This record gives sequence, C-alpha cells and structure tokens, in this order.
Amino acid sequence: MRQYDHCAVRAISVIALAGLLAAGCGVQLGDPLAVIELQLNSSVERIQTRDPHTIALPSPIVDRGDVVIIEDDAEVIVSIQGQLVIEELPDITLLGLENLTGFDIYLTYVSDGVIQEVFVFADETLLLEYPCLDTVQFLSEEDYDILGEFVQSFDLDAAYFNPEDFFCGEALIVTLDPFAVSASIETIDLAP
Repeated sequence: MRQYDHCAVRAISVIALAGLLAAGCGVQLGDPLAVIELQLNSSVERIQTRDPHTIALPSPIVDRGDVVIIEDDAEVIVSIQGQLVIEELPDITLLGLENLTGFDIYLTYVSDGVIQEVFVFADETLLLEYPCLDTVQFLSEEDYDILGEFVQSFDLDAAYFNPEDFFCGEALIVTLDPFAVSASIETIDLAP
C-alpha cells in the first residue's frame, strides 16, 4: 500500500508537471526540487511564509510567558527550491503542520523528546526541516480568532514513529482539522 501511494503521488506530479510545461510555466522536469514543490503544493494548503519566530503572538500566549520554541537544528522552510538541499534530503524529516481548523493555532508537540511550540495561521501549512526524526508527538492545540482572541483548546493524543509511520527522507504532513481532536498524516517521498 505504501509503495502504491508513492507511485500515485509521483504519477500525479508528472502529469501536473507536463501540464505546466505545456502551459509554458517554466518548470524544469529534471529539477527534483521543482517536483517536490509541486507535490507539496498539491498536497497542502498554502505554505506559511511568515517565520513563527517573527509573529506577534496573541496576548493570552504572551501574558502567560509562552513563546515560539523551535529546536535549534530545525529550519523554517518558506521556499522549497530556495532552502532545501538535494544532497541532504535523505537525512531529513520535513514536518508539515497543515492547519485546517478555521482558526490560527498555537501548537505544542515533542520532536525526539524536545518540546516545540509553534504558531500556524488558518488555512496555511508550516514547514519545518529537522534532521531525521524518530518520533513526533502532539500534545495540545489552542485556537485563536483573527483578532487574536482565545477560542478554545484541546489536548492532542497523536504520535508518529520512524519507521512505522514515516521514514527519513520524507515529508510528514500532519493535518489538523475542525472535525477531529487528533491529527491525520500523509507522507511524501523527497528522494529525487
């Protein structure tokens, strides 16, 4: 089943790339980063281009002294072709946090035993490049409206493990939606 999913994603990407080439969009079929970018863009809502470190957090988060915490060896990815390095792809986990909740969210999770806290805008996907991860465990989600007012919070009980749920060299896309308190995942093979 896992092989079929990767093949289907690749087939769809090749068909989409062929359409872009025919339309004169200038995508180079031989460029693996362009293929990865197309796969990610077709799999998730728009990629968040604002680094969570630079976002003015809602007052309730600031008032209690919380901040954005992203491990030092992780990198916020806002430009797939500009930041990802082909030679490094087999040794990374590209974590995508897709927010379909309808609210901006403050998300707390643990990557390889280290607490992470990020802010993801509604209908956007935050991409984080980590050295190959062994585990990702989601702990809680706080929802905020467009004015930064607190709406609700949830405990999350979702954990993903390498190699059971994902492998090194894959994008692990975790989707949070309004219908479930847990997350659903999709993986995308980054190997060229």
